Amino acid sequence: MSFLRLLFALLLFVCGSAFAGVTAERTRVIVHQGQREVSLVLANQNDYPVMVQAWVDDGSPDGGPDEADAPIIPLPAMFQLAAGQRQSLRLLYVGPAPSNDRESLYWLNLLEIPPDRLAGEAPGSTRLTMTLRTQMKVFYRPTALKTGVEKATARLAFQLKHGQLFATNASSFHITLAGLVVCGREAMNVEGEGMIVAPLATARIGASTPACLRDETLVQFNWIDDEGNIQIGRGRLVEG
Repeated sequence: MSFLRLLFALLLFVCGSAFAGVTAERTRVIVHQGQREVSLVLANQNDYPVMVQAWVDDGSPDGGPDEADAPIIPLPAMFQLAAGQRQSLRLLYVGPAPSNDRESLYWLNLLEIPPDRLAGEAPGSTRLTMTLRTQMKVFYRPTALKTGVEKATARLAFQLKHGQLFATNASSFHITLAGLVVCGREAMNVEGEGMIVAPLATARIGASTPACLRDETLVQFNWIDDEGNIQIGRGRLVEG
């Protein structure tokens, strides 16, 4: 592998890519307490075969399968997918869960490794090889949590501190924010697919906050439900 190809492979391994050819049937997985396993269907949308390595960890971008420490393991951990092929991945709960009074979040990693040479490719030909890593959320949900995440969003509150906006999640669920509308007109973006506010925690929202927020009492926010759909919620705003 040339230096250029190696550099691209390493960068994409660390950062992941939105253009991964191996895709999942949904954007997140919910494992309920008492379930021994959950299945997830993957599909190779590339026009070439790939090897896929799967593991579950805490989401660290620098972590690999050797350092993974989670109560959920994927089977098979490594497999080949032909072009257009589908594969059912089993996520086995092996326990124990770190907490029974709140939801826990893990990340399923899918490392997509293309072949060094495609069928029919001439020896010595130049081709850019990219190793892609995709991460998706895996929630472990204890049975003690009686209400759903849709009711948990009603316990999300916002506070202005020194010109910065913070969100406090008083529920036992993770709440994934996809964006906010403040002052009735101004949109505030959040990073990546969505910003996660952990259970019973506070997180800073966005890099900058519109000055008009100081005169508001409510914040409209978009959040992502268990099916990966965007829903609308509203939370009170207080001055810190």
